[in-house]
Amino acid sequence: MSDDQFQILLSVQDLDARIDQLRHRHETLAERDELAARQQDRKRVAGRREALQVEYLELQRTLKRNEDELAVLEERARREHDRLYSGEVTGTRELLTLQEEVDGLRSRCSAAESDALELMEAIEGIEAQLESLGSAVEAAEAEVAAAERQLAEAEAVVRAEIDQQAAARSAEAARIPEVALAGYDGLRARMGGVAVARLRGGTCEGCHLALSAVELDRIRRAPADELCHCEECGRILVRV
Repeated sequence: MSDDQFQILLSVQDLDARIDQLRHRHETLAERDELAARQQDRKRVAGRREALQVEYLELQRTLKRNEDELAVLEERARREHDRLYSGEVTGTRELLTLQEEVDGLRSRCSAAESDALELMEAIEGIEAQLESLGSAVEAAEAEVAAAERQLAEAEAVVRAEIDQQAAARSAEAARIPEVALAGYDGLRARMGGVAVARLRGGTCEGCHLALSAVELDRIRRAPADELCHCEECGRILVRV
């Protein structure tokens, strides 16, 4: 490889590093965290509404059972009351027993009516909460939609920059021999994304370790087109 091609390879490395940075930025956008937070808020509000809806339905079922039981009690109380004053029961003891039955039924009816009133008040309270939570869910949905738009816009900006850098990378890579480029790509995969480093002042800028005096002397005496590697990390060295 010529000295120019080494410089081009270094340029490709710089572009690859920039692309990696942009991809990391794309995955860690603040807008992504904001969207996740808004989605969590929506889930929490929707969960509260769902739990209240379950409670609301259960109260309605309980009220229906209460109303059915009250209707039965009222019918029994009416029948027993009619018997009490119908004249068909004449014995004093039987009349007293029947009167106690009627009084007991009326007491149970009163208790059932009181329970029904409490249930209706609880249902009205939950209906008000459900209405409020319905508005809260709508607001949370709007916030999620806004966060999704903001994320899409931020992603578009980063993707455009990635495309720009990738185009520049392709143009530079086209100027490097295929064998050398394949070797670079394989080495980059093994080296955590950095395959080429500058050799500056006897130090590899890839691993930041100084080369031995013997190795440094060998590299300095090597032909300009020879491919040299760092003795410590194995990265391709570009002499600057």
